[in-house]
Amino acid sequence: MPNRPQNYDAVSKWLHWTAAGLLIGGYLVAENTSHRIVHAPGYGIHVSICLALLAVTAFRIYWRLRHAAPAYPANMKSWEKSAASGIKLLFYVLMILIPLSGLAAHAVEFRGQGALFGVVPLPALPAWLVPGEAEEIHELSSHLWLPLLAIHVIAAIWHHFARRDDVLTRMMPKRQA
Repeated sequence: MPNRPQNYDAVSKWLHWTAAGLLIGGYLVAENTSHRIVHAPGYGIHVSICLALLAVTAFRIYWRLRHAAPAYPANMKSWEKSAASGIKLLFYVLMILIPLSGLAAHAVEFRGQGALFGVVPLPALPAWLVPGEAEEIHELSSHLWLPLLAIHVIAAIWHHFARRDDVLTRMMPKRQA
């Protein structure tokens, strides 16, 4: 892309950190909530967080398609650029797959019980419309992002301290002077 910026813009940074918080928050709530009781404390929060993640991810993709990302540092090897791009793509896939598969599993298992943020009723879907593996897909995909996160964080720290480039700092919020 021509005219690439030096840093990510404020909206991209907000979307990045908001998605990270929703992904981690949704996972932590899920790990401490019963998935078999729709009215269990935390279940509605988990579902709401994941649907918020889906909305943030959709807007993030829209924003990214219209706003160029900074170029990778010139000293990055081609395999490093490919790995970084691949991990970003996998994150996007998982941030879409996790909420959609969870919503599909919920819609079949609970037949529309529960509500988004306790207000908007969740839809019921006929079982034949949803893949039988929706719950398994949700469970597997909700654990695949953990190693990606570890790689992502380690790479950012490595760039900052070993490479001494701006990969980490260009996604950090600006400090107020």
